[in-house]
Amino acid sequence: MSPGGFRVRRSGRGHALGIHLGMSGKIVIADPDGTEIDGGDYWEGRRRPGDHRWSRFSLTFADGGRLVLVDPRRLGRVRLDPPIASLGPDAATMTPAEFRAALASGTAPVKARLLDQEAIAGIGNLLADQILWSARVNPGRRVDRLTTDDVDRLLRATRRAVRSAIRDGGVHTLGIIPFRIPGGRCPRDGAPMVKGAVGGRTSWWCSREQA
Repeated sequence: MSPGGFRVRRSGRGHALGIHLGMSGKIVIADPDGTEIDGGDYWEGRRRPGDHRWSRFSLTFADGGRLVLVDPRRLGRVRLDPPIASLGPDAATMTPAEFRAALASGTAPVKARLLDQEAIAGIGNLLADQILWSARVNPGRRVDRLTTDDVDRLLRATRRAVRSAIRDGGVHTLGIIPFRIPGGRCPRDGAPMVKGAVGGRTSWWCSREQA
């Protein structure tokens, strides 16, 4: 799944476990002796292995190993048998046709549509800002006013951003994130970054290229 979506594990005819990471969540897998074998970089060098003070959920396997949801901001969610059928196509695997269909109709701001999990699953707030910045599209532009070229750029930007987040360990590693601050400037053209609310979410964009 994409970095912002549910993580699901199935076992035969058993239940599905859905884990939504929120903004700061990270899944850590540990061996029975506590050795972290996956996800141990969640504290970005500022913690020692086994420091799970921000653990919000833990699942112990039959061999004594554990799956831990570490979530400092407490925005993650865990749900048994989540409504997977209501989710849109996964941002990590969707086809161009599925992406275009998700943006094909309505008057919602494009950022709100990207965040709509029933339209496209797996895009969270930070990922959406990266996608829109990369595509040079204002987050408040209505989807019915997007050109074919806009949609094509958004699709390419989505694929790049999702691959980058998965490869590098999360959305906090995306290129635009360090510049989403007061006084921040666009790393591409040096113009001031603008902060505003779009679709009820805090958003940042380049004042020049995403005007």
